[in-house]
Amino acid sequence: MDVQLALLSKVVIYAELRPVVDARITLDFFTDDHYKRIYSYMLEHWRTYNVCPDAAVMKMAFPNAKWTDDPQPIEFFIDQLRKRRKHSILLEGLNEAAGFFQSTDPDAVDGMEDAIASALLQARLETSPSLDVGMTTSRTKINELLDIRGDDPGYLRGISTGFDGIDYVTGGYQPEQFIVMLGTPKSFKSATLLASAIAVHGSAHLPLFIGFEMSNTEQMDRTISLISGVSLTKIMTGALTLNERRKIDAALALYEGMKPFIFSTDISAGMTVGGVQAKIQEYMPDVVFIDGAYHMQSEIPNAEPGSAQALTNISRSLKRLAQSSKIPIVITTQASLHRSKSGITLMSAMYTQAWGQDADVLLGVERIGERQETESTTDPVQVKFKVVESRSGPRRASVLEWDWSRGRVREMTAAELSQHRPAGYTSDDGTEDWKQK
Repeated sequence: MDVQLALLSKVVIYAELRPVVDARITLDFFTDDHYKRIYSYMLEHWRTYNVCPDAAVMKMAFPNAKWTDDPQPIEFFIDQLRKRRKHSILLEGLNEAAGFFQSTDPDAVDGMEDAIASALLQARLETSPSLDVGMTTSRTKINELLDIRGDDPGYLRGISTGFDGIDYVTGGYQPEQFIVMLGTPKSFKSATLLASAIAVHGSAHLPLFIGFEMSNTEQMDRTISLISGVSLTKIMTGALTLNERRKIDAALALYEGMKPFIFSTDISAGMTVGGVQAKIQEYMPDVVFIDGAYHMQSEIPNAEPGSAQALTNISRSLKRLAQSSKIPIVITTQASLHRSKSGITLMSAMYTQAWGQDADVLLGVERIGERQETESTTDPVQVKFKVVESRSGPRRASVLEWDWSRGRVREMTAAELSQHRPAGYTSDDGTEDWKQK
């Protein structure tokens, strides 16, 4: 099958160029010069007259061309061209990398890595499906969406975060969203991310939890504590009673019948956005959680690790990955202590402001009261968990009480907050938002 001819024939016979343009098919996707000239003519005619050239126009321009109407839809041939273009880009990158293979220069390995990384990035950018939607042609889809919402009315439109106060204003984690959780060191942001992942799993969804802050063992210890209600300290030290062992075993038994819950600290395979994409393709998760995204490596050739340029690229790429994978990606990153003295804001992020700018939902995690150097595993700790910015919802805060001695995190109720105000905090309206004095 001549895919290039089949696609161009669809355009000519049905006078439909818009799906091809919307799919970002460029001249580089055509390897045959004759077909490249035909597509170039089509694009020029479309730009000039704002209509697709029909069969009569194409007959005048290319009198010897023969068109074939294959039964497959035009989207099929678009996908085939994408695959061929991706193959061409990756092959070119591998050939460039091979040029460094025989070199004895120690820096040659960097050149090889840069060539491969550059090819992967180019392939992803050029061949990702278009996310554009035509409002005037989407009536049926819009009505279907409204019908679905009408059949199940309520504020939770996506997957629950595990915290009602956050769900109420965000609608939960929704497809294609990039959610950033900001927090200063030791503010319980990693623990809050983990608790949210556990809640996602508990609602019959598959979470992929990629951690750069802790080992798999540390994450598993915390998970066991939160699902069993057993003290984290006892789990870490092994000082468990028979009853506590039974509670843990009962919790693990329930997990055996559930969907997988994947933890990954495979730094060699997950340090780049391309590595995360590969894990998404491997596990097909419903939500991806990345703890410590600022530790990731950019795929920009020669970008300095940890630089603003590298981290901006990572932020932008993760957002695009959420959109192309059609799943929510939730990350944590560091907030500056200096810029967070009056609370987490859009400007609190360290290293680059891209985290806040790219986020569909920006969440803040702030420890209430005196900041400690460690996350306490004995005394209950109150944490303010708030929506700092949201593209489609209002702002709101919840107060979480963390108690690792009981393996528990819970949202404090409005009544509790009005009766037992967190030390050093006051409330503007008694229920929603807390501001430090």
